[in-house]
Amino acid sequence: MIAPANGKGKKKPAGSLKEPCVSPQEFSRGVEFVRSLDPKAGLEPTLRNIARLASRLAGGDGCLIHLLHRERNLLEAACRQGAGREFAAPLKPGRGVSGSAFRQKKPVSASNLMKEPAEPWARAAQKEGFTSALSLPLRGRQSTLGTITLLRREARPHGAVELALLRALADQAAVAIEDARSYEKLQERLKTLSREKKREGQIKTFLENIVDRSADPIMATDLHGKFTFASRGAEEMFGLPKEELLGKKISQFYTGGEREARKIMKVLAKKEKLRNYETEFVGPGDKTISVILSASLLKDGQGNPVGTLGVTREITEYKNLLNHITRTEQSYQKLFEAVNDAIFYLNREGYFSTFNRMFLRMTGYTEKEIRSFHFSKILHPDDIPMMVNDHQKVIRGDYAPERYTFRLVNKEEKVIYVEGNFRRLKEKNVVVGILAVLRDVTEKIRLEKELLELSITDGLTGLHNQRHFYTELDKEMERVKRQHTPLSLLLFDLDDFKVFNDIHGHLEGDKVLRSVAQVVLKSIRRMDSAYRYGGDEFTVILPGASQVEASQVAERIRKTFETTPYLQQIKLSIGLVEFDPQYDLTNFVKHADEAMYTAKKRGGNQIFIEN
Repeated sequence: MIAPANGKGKKKPAGSLKEPCVSPQEFSRGVEFVRSLDPKAGLEPTLRNIARLASRLAGGDGCLIHLLHRERNLLEAACRQGAGREFAAPLKPGRGVSGSAFRQKKPVSASNLMKEPAEPWARAAQKEGFTSALSLPLRGRQSTLGTITLLRREARPHGAVELALLRALADQAAVAIEDARSYEKLQERLKTLSREKKREGQIKTFLENIVDRSADPIMATDLHGKFTFASRGAEEMFGLPKEELLGKKISQFYTGGEREARKIMKVLAKKEKLRNYETEFVGPGDKTISVILSASLLKDGQGNPVGTLGVTREITEYKNLLNHITRTEQSYQKLFEAVNDAIFYLNREGYFSTFNRMFLRMTGYTEKEIRSFHFSKILHPDDIPMMVNDHQKVIRGDYAPERYTFRLVNKEEKVIYVEGNFRRLKEKNVVVGILAVLRDVTEKIRLEKELLELSITDGLTGLHNQRHFYTELDKEMERVKRQHTPLSLLLFDLDDFKVFNDIHGHLEGDKVLRSVAQVVLKSIRRMDSAYRYGGDEFTVILPGASQVEASQVAERIRKTFETTPYLQQIKLSIGLVEFDPQYDLTNFVKHADEAMYTAKKRGGNQIFIEN
């Protein structure tokens, strides 16, 4: 009968309780031996050592170690010492002597395996001659890992002392198994990390007073390869002040010289950007500096190339560490902590189990706090559904992207934009977790947004420019075709503005144009958008507005001129046209332009509506 082996119950007759096969001192030495097992030896050798020691100390004829496979919810035979293949089949938790010990989390014994039909090992015991069994749970630091079962060919009861010693041995065995497993996982994670050489780092352009503070070297060159800007980081990397760098050719600092410079420029001319390119510079004292370079082609307002912008990250120390990574475990750990990027490991359930100091610094949480978090805890609410869904895909083995730009929320509730590379880690073709490398790109995103706004904004009036006008008008036309709503367009210019400029000068003319922009912005509706089309011409896109509604806005603009400083002498001719589904982008603007010139031909200072 299977029963708890707790040493309690009816008092046994004298002599029925046997003491251990070996002394408590020998058991103590056995426990110390298990405690000293080297996890670097691997899981299988650790299991064999534990099984042999348990059999010897407890006088067993066979020993089985079962470990829980969480995905299958089965106790799988990880080690069989002195027991044949009949005992190799997996068990369900709660079934048989071993399953009962796992489910109850305490020792369980079976006095006669052969005569218990419900016992899954009854046939195996009969074939191999085993009579009794004692199974003990392997209690790990946080959960029960499985069981260790001692098989005997002759039934023998277990004394309280022996049982206590065996429980101590099983507890230490569980710790040794956990350590061996953890070491194997760490080795695998570090091997994956060693293959991750390239880093995201492209910055398209910069605002000079902010970029100059960057720790990473940032440089700009003209189309001849001469420096036009160098950040403080670049000064430190090359060992020269900015004044000496400006005007010098960047090719003289590449270890590959002019050939390397032409190679990089050829890629930029063709693709307009270069990401995570590994190259080398010559630093102070002819020191070779290994870097990751990301660069982009700089263009003027007309889209013509004028130079290049590059940002580098030194990886000299990283490469040196990488060269030694296969030699010692200390090299792996040093690399893990030395990189400037945040690194962490998620288990299958999405909880943080490993991370470096840079990750703690990025999030602001302590090690104890972060270990208790599901990864969604630090995500921006808008990014949680996508990231959680993709995490579940990865765990199932489905496809999910390996690179993201997303937002974290740190302990101080500050939003941080990060670029992340994610790698799934597998054991025996089963995904066991995810390794991630993050870089803070908050400043890069902010600069890109400012750059985008500058590229679509007219510098004089502050309105959006003609390029952005065409982009937005095209979007609105597509929306009208889908939703069947009205759309109107105003196009106007100032009457006799050239004469005004000739009389009063261009400075006064600029004041007029700025005033026009302010009047338009105050007169249009919240959903409308205004643009400087060129010279003294302006446009307004009016989504959802019919001819009648659009004419009210146009008249409001015209009348406001009469009461606005700098504009009281200025008149304007406005062309108004409502969108027809037959129009393409060019025809729509052309009809508005023709309506405006009709208003001008009729004497100006009026609105002409094309029907």
